[in-house]
Amino acid sequence: MKKVGILVVFSILLLGVFMFSENIKYGGVVNIGGSAPDSVAANFNPFSPNADQVLGFVYEPLMYVNSLNGVITPMLATSYNWEDNNLKMVVTIRKDVKWNDGVPFTPEDVTFTFNLLKSYPAFDTFGVWSSGLQSVEASGDNVIFTFSKPNVPMYYFILRQFIVPAHIWSKIKDPTTFVNADNPVGTGPFLRTSYDVANNTEYFSKNPNYWWNGRPYIDGIRVIGAADDQTAFLQLLKGELDMVDDTPANPLQTWVAKDPQNNLMFWPVSYTNILVTNDAKAPFDNATFRKAISLAIDKKLLEDRAYWGTGGYDISQTQIPPIQRSEWYDTSLASEDAYLNSYNPTEAQKLLESIGYKKNNAGVLVGPDGKTLPTFGILVGAGWTDYITMAQNISYELKAIGINTNIIQQGWNTYISSLETGNFDMAITWSTSGVPSPYYNYYAQFAPVFSAPLGQSAISDYSRYTNPTITKALEDFANSSDLTVQKQAMYTVEKIILEDLPVIVLTNRTGFDLYSQKTFVGWPTIENPYCNGMNNTSMGLEIVMLNIHLK
Repeated sequence: MKKVGILVVFSILLLGVFMFSENIKYGGVVNIGGSAPDSVAANFNPFSPNADQVLGFVYEPLMYVNSLNGVITPMLATSYNWEDNNLKMVVTIRKDVKWNDGVPFTPEDVTFTFNLLKSYPAFDTFGVWSSGLQSVEASGDNVIFTFSKPNVPMYYFILRQFIVPAHIWSKIKDPTTFVNADNPVGTGPFLRTSYDVANNTEYFSKNPNYWWNGRPYIDGIRVIGAADDQTAFLQLLKGELDMVDDTPANPLQTWVAKDPQNNLMFWPVSYTNILVTNDAKAPFDNATFRKAISLAIDKKLLEDRAYWGTGGYDISQTQIPPIQRSEWYDTSLASEDAYLNSYNPTEAQKLLESIGYKKNNAGVLVGPDGKTLPTFGILVGAGWTDYITMAQNISYELKAIGINTNIIQQGWNTYISSLETGNFDMAITWSTSGVPSPYYNYYAQFAPVFSAPLGQSAISDYSRYTNPTITKALEDFANSSDLTVQKQAMYTVEKIILEDLPVIVLTNRTGFDLYSQKTFVGWPTIENPYCNGMNNTSMGLEIVMLNIHLK
């Protein structure tokens, strides 16, 4: 598979810029904090939902897939390719790697890890074994993943699975209760030296026998948890932290402007905020009605008021982030895309009239059946200031075209339950985050397997919209490892999305990393997004920690 080989070589060269630079200064301890991680846990079991959030300092995946652009960095594997009509994924395992207890790492550790997921389905959070995977077997330096049917997109989830040592975990009586807190054995660049749950701190020292020659440059990492985002940001301002994942108000002013030479902001656009309309019920089941709603919303104003312009204004109703468009976006759709993104309440009113909706004397829309439209709800999470701000603006703008709304705030559990059961009219939420191509987002939102009738729980197709043409295109993508075929499949989906507009993109959505380069340099930037930072939590954090060094 040519694409894979190219990406692997490119990522090695990219990170090699740091490796062979003449001015690398070794040493120093990096202090990290913020909302991810925000608390230290005794649990360091990589399969536990309650585990510490920086597992990637100790445990590693086969490869790191940059969710911003799909670029691959080989980790415990050096390459992979598809064989036998895409029924077999052959992964070549890196040689001369040792676990931090000195035991050699082997392909059998990989097969053990994936078969452990099979034995304990709750561990299989990526759904690898429910994807058509039949077996995982070692063959020389390779591990062969055999499928009952082609499912090429699963490469992403297979490659990012943390691998555990068979010589340790095979002796664990009950892996579901194993906390693995003290001296966890992994292949990663750091050792978990100490942790203090009461004081919300932990320390990781450099692994002297790490397989990547010359890495890491730093001596260690101190994790300092915080009770809330504001506390973490104050710690950053005081110089107590070198990096946080945080969302202070207007960070361009409150952070970057205070010291433009040293205060960095890495907020890459990786997904979108969307207005999900309940397409299973009238009037939202009408594509023209949905398009009128889109035209009535000033999306630039939403970006300015909710995010101070940090996400930029280059949005697409296809939901494809700017960084992925050169690879996946059908440019022939640009004019229609721009039309749907525009703020044009006059055109919105004309669209509504074309399908029989006209204002009465009170300025409220009356449908083709002669009935006045009821007041619709806009669902948001309770206390989510960005979404509440957007909802307030949308409510005001929809009123101008004759649609009355109220804002419904719900706590997390109720909010998610309302989305899943379809108990809403409109809702502000987000597209699938941290994925290297639009396929994963389209699959989650529009595949029939994730949908359900109103009142029943839909896993992720909250709009209840499906389309047989989209379903077929998703199947075509999954069946092929040919980039040309995959692109054409995505172009098909994009065209249908712009024709039917099943959900409405409101703004871009970014990561939230803030860095100080007073002491350390080499952080990811918009110009050099070698990883997605803390947006991939521990996997992205490992890549960051492998690249930064003393100033």
